[in-house]
Amino acid sequence: MANSAEAAPCDSLKGLRVPALRIDRATPKTQPVPYCRLEATIEKEIGVELWLPERAAWNGRLLTGGVGGQAGSFNNHELARGVRRGYASASTDTGHKAADKHWLLKRPDRAANYAHRAHHLLAVKAKAVLRHVYGRRPDHAFFVGCSGGGRQALTEVQRYPRDYDGVIAGAPGVNTPEMSARRMWEMQRHSGWGAAVPPSVWKLVTRSAIAQCDGDDGVRDGVVADPRQCRLDPARLLCKSGETGAGCLSPLQVDAVRTIYAPLHDENGKRIDRGLLWTAPVSPAPLPEPFTPGPSYLATVLFADGVHADPAWDARQFSLARDLPAIDRLMNLHADNPAIEPFTTAGGKLILYHGWDDPLVSATSTLGYWDALSARFGSRLGASVRLFMAPGVHHCRGGPGADLFGGAGGDSPLVDPRHDLLSALEEWVLWGRAPETIIATKPPANGAPERTQLLCVWPARAMWNGYDEPESAKSYVCRKD
Repeated sequence: MANSAEAAPCDSLKGLRVPALRIDRATPKTQPVPYCRLEATIEKEIGVELWLPERAAWNGRLLTGGVGGQAGSFNNHELARGVRRGYASASTDTGHKAADKHWLLKRPDRAANYAHRAHHLLAVKAKAVLRHVYGRRPDHAFFVGCSGGGRQALTEVQRYPRDYDGVIAGAPGVNTPEMSARRMWEMQRHSGWGAAVPPSVWKLVTRSAIAQCDGDDGVRDGVVADPRQCRLDPARLLCKSGETGAGCLSPLQVDAVRTIYAPLHDENGKRIDRGLLWTAPVSPAPLPEPFTPGPSYLATVLFADGVHADPAWDARQFSLARDLPAIDRLMNLHADNPAIEPFTTAGGKLILYHGWDDPLVSATSTLGYWDALSARFGSRLGASVRLFMAPGVHHCRGGPGADLFGGAGGDSPLVDPRHDLLSALEEWVLWGRAPETIIATKPPANGAPERTQLLCVWPARAMWNGYDEPESAKSYVCRKD
């Protein structure tokens, strides 16, 4: 029988003294495996949780899960995933609670915590706790995140390169200020068009783009392998004389579609982004009305409470040229620095992934970051960084594509390096075997059978071999254009 120190990690917390860390509660748990749930606070309000497996079950590693959107909560999915796999797992709310709708209002300290400080402090304090509980620091520390959690992952790589030696960053929003500005600008447009451009317009455009461009990998399966090659002319959808309904577009709607999908420019003509991919759905959310609760987008909080310090700010007054640069005076939400040599020379490994049809964080932003890394590292890049693009996948999960491959949010149905990104990261960091392919899974649904899809390390993409079952990953090969 294990002794008490081995069987009860909560008991091992007695006498723990870590500067600026307050233990709030330590509770023994039995599901999904026996562990100690440690709730604590860094400084005055950075909430953290550590889930500590029994000493005999600990694999000697730390797994931290990032949190998306405005944060304010813990990543229970990665906390549970970690202890199931033998990790000590960690998460932070980044210094505020989701219930506080105006957490950013006149709080520069919270802005800094949200942008970068909270996760760095979590890494430092978590390692100190593990040393006390298990008698040694972790052999390896991994970070997994998607969306805002993906930005946090890259922020750790770029600003705190010694915190983690293995990182998975999905749909990372490397240019969050520009992305948030586009969101505000789009809401302005949708509010102006109103009922003249209903949600059915955007659904028709997405369906039409996929129908036109499907088959670029040799199979017509409702998924476009590389949407960059998809060029939809919305004028083809223009209603003919006497034609009406949801199956065609009015002249106003054609102009609206061109406006939204085009590269974004500010009022002075400065280009902000590359525009949208035609296969990515558009969310036609309008602006929040003044003095009433609006959509819980990070964008509305950044500009109302952050930039303008006014929760009643009229979002109709948003200006790209004036308000976008102001975000950088509030906090640094950029995660696009390609100078990551301190991380790579220390042996760090980074896996990036992005769904091609992401409606919230454009896949082109991650490709832009990859291009910047490639320009800096050249042929050396593959030794430290790998990118996987997922056809037909929306934001982190969902969409018609195969979206289960062990990124943020949980394990793949098969937990091994061929199917699961976290397992692939483990093999790369521990044994030096870098992933070349990942097999993604689409579970059976609505009468459709399970489907697997081959994901190739960028810039290769999967092409059907022309004769085997197109629903199986084994029927595809990786090719570079």
